[in-house]
Amino acid sequence: MSTIPGHNLEQPTPASLTTALSAQLGTDTARTLVELTIKKLRLSRPYTTDDLIAMTDDLMALGDVLRVTARSEKIRAVTYRALNQTIG
Repeated sequence: MSTIPGHNLEQPTPASLTTALSAQLGTDTARTLVELTIKKLRLSRPYTTDDLIAMTDDLMALGDVLRVTARSEKIRAVTYRALNQTIG
């Protein structure tokens, strides 16, 4: 996992998205939902920050509970992408 120097912000991953969703949905449901979203969007490893943004966009469309957590994770991914672009 990559961390942006000087910002202490780790790169978002499907695992971090699963962890965030687990608080609302439980671990098994969150894991299944993330795996289904990856398949639905036809994403493949290694996952990029843009992939995470696409995943969160898709999850936000599924309802209010998911929308809140997915939006938070999207903000994290967009922030990571912007900071990473200024360094790279």
